[in-house]
Amino acid sequence: MEKEQIALFDTQGKQIGTKERAAAYRDRDRVGLCFVWAAYTAPDNTVRMLLQTRSRPGDPYLGSLDSPAAGHIQADEYHSETARREFAEEVGVELDPTELVFLGQLHLEDPSERYWRHAMQFFYLCTRPIALDETVFNEEVSAFVEVTLADFDALVSGRSASIQGQARYEETPNEIRPQEITPAAFAAYSEQIMHAIRCSARAIDTYLKNDQVDAAIWSPPTG
Repeated sequence: MEKEQIALFDTQGKQIGTKERAAAYRDRDRVGLCFVWAAYTAPDNTVRMLLQTRSRPGDPYLGSLDSPAAGHIQADEYHSETARREFAEEVGVELDPTELVFLGQLHLEDPSERYWRHAMQFFYLCTRPIALDETVFNEEVSAFVEVTLADFDALVSGRSASIQGQARYEETPNEIRPQEITPAAFAAYSEQIMHAIRCSARAIDTYLKNDQVDAAIWSPPTG
């Protein structure tokens, strides 16, 4: 089997080379990661967003909530291509390029993680409404969850100890059930990753309210 070749980046987000994935992590190179959030303004003016529950065997964040799609940027890809490929693979929905908005990028250097990571992260927003019953399960996703953006932001920012959402689980795909979500769903993530998640929530809110992207949101964590 041919080994996966991924893109490597500098601190400004410019691709500077490629390497086999395991070797890149062994050598602590700066890999490229692409995250695709999905959110839209519903008729009642609430912003609904789609999340996934991670389930890939061996994933250090197994069981955690995350953006509905994410993955490594391949050696022959631009990150917008990665966004579309990952969304099709993990959500089961093919997106048109016009349905994706580039929100920004953030450098991650996190030697405190159990899974050491040095990366350039690129964040996208799928603006197309994605219904829970439209999603397709795969090895990496065991459930899809819908919450409001306001509740999600309150939870990841520490302003709420519990929020309510609705979920569709792989074992009962024909049912959509209420789900209580607590900080435990994000407990495996480092502070650097949580910072990226909080930045993502602010970037999504800014874009949907103002129809524009604010690059200043993507500042590195302080302290």
